[in-house]
Amino acid sequence: MKIGTYYYPEQWPRAQWARDFDRIVSMGLSIVHMGEFAWFDMEPSPGDIRLDWLSECVELAAARKLDVILCTPTAAPPVWLTDQYPEVLGRNEHGSPLTRHGGRRHYIPTSLRMQEASLRIVTALAERFGDHPSVVGWQIDNELGLAFDQSEPTHHAFRLWLQKKYSTIDALNRACGNQFWNQYYQSFEQILMPPKRDPGYANPHHCLDASRFWSRAWADFTKLQADVLKPKIGARWISTNFMPFHADTDPGDFDESLSLWSWDSYPINGFGSNHTNENFRIGDPTGVELLHDQMHSYNGRWALMEVQPGQVNWSGYPCLPYPGAIRLHLWTAIAHGCEFITVYRLRQPTFGIEMWHDGLLQHDGVSLSPGGAQFKQVAQEISQLPGLDANVTQQEPTAGLVIDFDHIWWTQALPQSKRWNQAEVWCQYHQALSRMGFRVRSLHPGRAWDTKDLKIIVAPSLQMIDQSLIEKYQSYVDAGGHLVLSARSALQDRNGQFFEQDRAHAIASLIGGEVEAYDALPEETYGKIDIDGATHRWSIWADLLYAGEGTKVWARYQDQFYAGAAAITHRRHVRGTVTYNGVYGDRALAESVIEKLCRTVGIDVTALPDRVRVVRRGEYAIALNFNDTSVKTPAPSGVKFAVGGPVLPAAGVAVWRIDGR
Repeated sequence: MKIGTYYYPEQWPRAQWARDFDRIVSMGLSIVHMGEFAWFDMEPSPGDIRLDWLSECVELAAARKLDVILCTPTAAPPVWLTDQYPEVLGRNEHGSPLTRHGGRRHYIPTSLRMQEASLRIVTALAERFGDHPSVVGWQIDNELGLAFDQSEPTHHAFRLWLQKKYSTIDALNRACGNQFWNQYYQSFEQILMPPKRDPGYANPHHCLDASRFWSRAWADFTKLQADVLKPKIGARWISTNFMPFHADTDPGDFDESLSLWSWDSYPINGFGSNHTNENFRIGDPTGVELLHDQMHSYNGRWALMEVQPGQVNWSGYPCLPYPGAIRLHLWTAIAHGCEFITVYRLRQPTFGIEMWHDGLLQHDGVSLSPGGAQFKQVAQEISQLPGLDANVTQQEPTAGLVIDFDHIWWTQALPQSKRWNQAEVWCQYHQALSRMGFRVRSLHPGRAWDTKDLKIIVAPSLQMIDQSLIEKYQSYVDAGGHLVLSARSALQDRNGQFFEQDRAHAIASLIGGEVEAYDALPEETYGKIDIDGATHRWSIWADLLYAGEGTKVWARYQDQFYAGAAAITHRRHVRGTVTYNGVYGDRALAESVIEKLCRTVGIDVTALPDRVRVVRRGEYAIALNFNDTSVKTPAPSGVKFAVGGPVLPAAGVAVWRIDGR
């Protein structure tokens, strides 16, 4: 387990480079990340490759025994490229450039000129540094994504993708429901990329396919670079840094390129309103942990490529992080099994759009920022824990959470209830499972599931299904597993078309009942349900359920004209069970459902305090407190703490050996 930092030597005087590398070492950091936006410095004119300055920096790192992560610089194309080939910038629906030189991410992945220039600079980097012993891995580009492009290269690529998927125009017309409003196409050449994900009042199926294609376009652009790197870099890893549930890129599309998945975490952003305490200065643990587990799910290797070092420049609410909050987020990533952590960035810039973004060092390039001091502290703490990376069989209960990126796209294209938030649905159940002490494993419908150690699987609100997913559900329940489904499940096929059957017919035998209707309430209007004497509010979505013979009703609606109708049901099968929560409520409701399920089926768990987590890594248990008040550390009595103690302070961390020594 190592910690490091982004460093941009091209942004600072050469005379300061050695001092800056020394400063990295003095903080106890062991990784330096370079080259990310430096294309012009690497190639100031077409074909004029200049990498000696970068080589000098790699050697400065090597002399200090620092690991080096090198980046391909394609996130910031140089001005000579966009001047000579303006098609690199793409077009919006009005024919104007989609973006322009002067920032970053100003290119489209389908541009042949962009691809040619990228191949040239990546080849030069691979040939110069591919086998350098200090270079441990490669990051391709940075935070991939851009609005839907409307230029001919993208229209052409979209048509080819559709033709490969559907083979015939008749198959496409059926899959996209083009018989509605006479939207038929006669050939693939007539099809255009839609201008955005929201169809307005056009074809939502077309927009769903466009989102799928656009993610593949970014994946193909990444593969273009990875294919250059792989023959030159040996066993070194390749990654790209994803943004959380960013609609332009489904991380699952990048299997052909990546050997390690990574993401960028900035949870202390001031979002939300009417805060009654200072937890906003600490951040929501659930959103962060969900992404950690998602990144881990693809091949078991993941890293936190960017993590917040302090105040940010982009949110509009640059609240000061709570003392210790940066350290807390570092330990959260460590607890969830990351291979390394790097931070954006070492030095706070003195110029540019991100000059207000904190670094580990303040503007003088020497003084530690509060976040920098916390990085230094964590580097020291983990150096004293040699068993942190030990391969130890964990005893904590494990649960599965099914994540399907298609539903991010589909609920943006056709939300039906305007406040529907698919990522929040997943967060609700991740939090519920985590508070019960479960280690959560992300599952994906199109990938193999290893379920033998999963006591519970939650598949929340997956309305698009196919037979293979139903068979996964059934096999898990038949083997004795406990499945939880939730509102808006199993309504449509993978094209987003309703089945010509009763609502949710595909899961009727699993849930032991029927979904008779659904409801959604106006803004700031709430209904109520009762579960075990506790009342919960809902507004966004509610399925009205009919419980068949032998199916128990766990909760009923308390008001509206259908008061008394079933809201949550539980069905026992020969070996396993299926619980259906028909309500998109709040996180407390999801916690109540999971806690009741554990009690009902005899899973021995103890609910942790709110916003407190205990996660195991290697030989250690790690307790994390995301509250602005202290709590008792949920550790066995008599343990010897390696970090912290019996009281978890606000934004505090405690670590102890699992064996009690």
